[in-house]
Amino acid sequence: MKALIIDDEPTIRLTLGHFLAGRGYEVKEAATGSEGMAIARAFVPDVVLLDLRLPDIQGDELLQHLVAPEIAARVLVMTAFADLDKAVRAMKSGAEYFFTKPFDIEQLTLILARIEEQLRLKRELVKYRQISEHVPDGTEIVGVSPQIIKVQNLIALLAKNPATTVLILGESGTGKELVAAAIHRQSAATGPLVEINSASLSETLLESELFGHEKGAFTDAGKQKPGLFELAADGTIFFDEVAEMPLSIQAKLLKVLDSKRFRRIGGVVDITTNARFIGATNRDLVAMVKKGLFREDLYYRIHVMPINTPPLRERGSDSMLLAEYFAKKLGTAMNKGRVEVSPAAMELIAEYQWPGNIRELKNVIERALILTQGQEILPEHLPAELRKTAALPLFTGSAQKILTLRQVEEQYIHQVLQSTGNNHCRTAALLGISRSTLLARLRKNSADVQSPDMS
Repeated sequence: MKALIIDDEPTIRLTLGHFLAGRGYEVKEAATGSEGMAIARAFVPDVVLLDLRLPDIQGDELLQHLVAPEIAARVLVMTAFADLDKAVRAMKSGAEYFFTKPFDIEQLTLILARIEEQLRLKRELVKYRQISEHVPDGTEIVGVSPQIIKVQNLIALLAKNPATTVLILGESGTGKELVAAAIHRQSAATGPLVEINSASLSETLLESELFGHEKGAFTDAGKQKPGLFELAADGTIFFDEVAEMPLSIQAKLLKVLDSKRFRRIGGVVDITTNARFIGATNRDLVAMVKKGLFREDLYYRIHVMPINTPPLRERGSDSMLLAEYFAKKLGTAMNKGRVEVSPAAMELIAEYQWPGNIRELKNVIERALILTQGQEILPEHLPAELRKTAALPLFTGSAQKILTLRQVEEQYIHQVLQSTGNNHCRTAALLGISRSTLLARLRKNSADVQSPDMS
């Protein structure tokens, strides 16, 4: 990380330089605006601490060059308390934050920590955008986190052992069905992958679906029907929500897994099956065994090789990669062309905990693609639960200074405005006021600073 301090006071430059160096920054200093601009062009700093009062150039004029794409620095404006109107204009011109002199190191630490996190996310966004470009169509498991790499390695290992029974565990929406599909595909099985969800079927219908039935086996059995264990010959049967299976079916399934033989309902002939069994559940099977809701012998039979699909909140920046992947994949399917996730929206995606996991993320991106009219997903295209405002410090500049309620309101409004990238509509929504009210307060606060009430 690189930082540039532009201030004509040597003591300020010395203090800030020592502080920034202690945080690991490469630091350069300038006493004038022209000197600072020359250094900025050659040095290209990540962060600039800019005094608004310089001997040769107005700080707000210099600010426009520092935030332009050529340098694209994050600028922190330093100002005297009497120059808050200039600080307001600086925020509107692209400054990240402002703080008054004498400044508070703890407050500056909070500011820099947030900027550092934003820059880290920006660098990761570039990396994951490049990765998503090279993810081939049909890829089941997308991610680069250690947790998902472990899953990918287990999939490859199980693909080489096609007779092994597999149990996939994990929260809802973590992609258990994708893991099953990946195991099946990578094992080069010649038979199909057939799926069944026990939670959606009655006991009678579930047994018929699994094992099939003979003609006349029951009232509605007008003809012979093969079961999924037959249809999955030389392939894989994926049993989703296996914990929801009735105990009577559990006993029959255990017999099939042990003997590799079964009979159709109403049949007298044993049928051999070589289908691989993969079960999946988001339930705690050990607890269910203790309560008598799941057979202990079946649990140990299907728990030969468990795979735990990690929740998205534990996969680090995989949420960013998945967001880019879904934006590309779904954007193409929706004839939207190439749609990218903006850095501001990606920051919200990276910070969200994703209780619904990958399924929720996919739905959020699909919704955003419907809402966006351009080629970029912005924060306002995301659901309200993602757009909650992070706690922002109120900067007084000195513990001895007490701000009036009007000053607190002014500073808070501009901090929220900054956090939304100067988006008036989103700022108004977050503050719970109309856009016209927000603009009126901005004008009023600016006028009050220029003409303070002396009564």
